[in-house]
Amino acid sequence: MIRRILLLLLSLVLILPTSFIFSQYLKVGFLLGSPYAFWSGNTFKGIEYDIWKEVSKEIGYQLEVYVLPFSAISPEILTKLSMDVVVGGIHMTDERKKLYDFGTPYMDSGLAIVTRSDLKWDGRPESITFGVKKGATGETIVQQWNQSGRKVKYISYVSNEEIITHLLIKKIDGAFFDYINALYIAKMYELTVQKQLIYTTKIGYISLNKELKSRIDKAVQKLIQENKIRQIIASYVGNY
Repeated sequence: MIRRILLLLLSLVLILPTSFIFSQYLKVGFLLGSPYAFWSGNTFKGIEYDIWKEVSKEIGYQLEVYVLPFSAISPEILTKLSMDVVVGGIHMTDERKKLYDFGTPYMDSGLAIVTRSDLKWDGRPESITFGVKKGATGETIVQQWNQSGRKVKYISYVSNEEIITHLLIKKIDGAFFDYINALYIAKMYELTVQKQLIYTTKIGYISLNKELKSRIDKAVQKLIQENKIRQIIASYVGNY
């Protein structure tokens, strides 16, 4: 089964060509998802893409880009893809720390509630209808609320795009998104990000190359100290 999944994912991997020939490459797998790594027409861009361009420069490597579906984040699959790092707004949860070798974290995020801008919400989950993505953390949270005795209304969706559409047409009142993604969505569609997060977490990279890890960590720390990472994030989401 794992072999079939791996073969399927390898067929979906896109390698973006580079214009120059270098002897050393930093092979970075980007999990697709805006605003971290996404296509804008024929251009590949995003917060993570911009950050890792800077990291590759710091260590003197040429960036080699691999575009991966988010389903590729599996220990059995990642170790077979021969990459140096995998990124894409990956939350460094306690569960994931047991599965992956994370490097230095470089972003603060969490889970946020996004609501319609015209909604006057009193903060009680029972007073609005949520849109949740099937199998995602938001769905689990609403189910836990209901199991504890609350009566929270929700509709399950397959994709975030459906959720955003139904927020805009006022079929639902609120939804759950990664905090940085929430800021991006709010800026794009004039929605409201609630200030209190459900939880907070760090975002980091999964290291698949032990020999490069310390060099990459030093480069990441330098970019943090120089405030470059915060500037990159702000260029996509505004104030952060």
